[in-house]
Amino acid sequence: MARAGRPSKSGRRRLKSGRRVDVEPFDHGADHVRRRSARFARCQDGKAAQQVFDPIGRAWAVGLLENDRIDPAVLRDAGRDYAARYWTYYPATIGVANYLDVDRRGRGGAAGEDPGGERFQHLDARLGNAGRGAYDAAQSLCLDFYWFPDDNPGWLDRLIEARLSGGGAAAGGDADRMRAALAGLLALAEGAGVVRSR
Repeated sequence: MARAGRPSKSGRRRLKSGRRVDVEPFDHGADHVRRRSARFARCQDGKAAQQVFDPIGRAWAVGLLENDRIDPAVLRDAGRDYAARYWTYYPATIGVANYLDVDRRGRGGAAGEDPGGERFQHLDARLGNAGRGAYDAAQSLCLDFYWFPDDNPGWLDRLIEARLSGGGAAAGGDADRMRAALAGLLALAEGAGVVRSR
């Protein structure tokens, strides 16, 4: 091996540890991740780049979670918490398809803080009490693309594109679906006992 700062047999300079000098120390992600971060860089005063890794983060970034009751970042985090608890409670397709049996095969919460799934069941009941439309829309936003976070539901894609292109608010069924998802997220956040903003 070459000494620190000297070229190796391949002609590349290396540090004492053996790492090449010309290697960038931080991986900025794949090309599509960098493009997405750049696309949302102007949103939320430049704070959005770290939060656009999932559909609810992208909805937050363009201002679709704005409301008069709770801070939009709290709604974003409540939706993510619900999704993590859901997929821990129903960890596989057998758990989801097994609605009638008692054995869910899940721990019920992230990092085991809810071993019986009681907290998840409480949140799920709160979301269900918000109404069927709110329940379906919030689950579409938080759960449908949990395992494929680079994609969005079609209705959310259209709303985000309308916001980013400067076309203003979209009308029709997509906006109604977002209002229903917002109602569901408000029910989740208020069920978590968060402090209200504004």
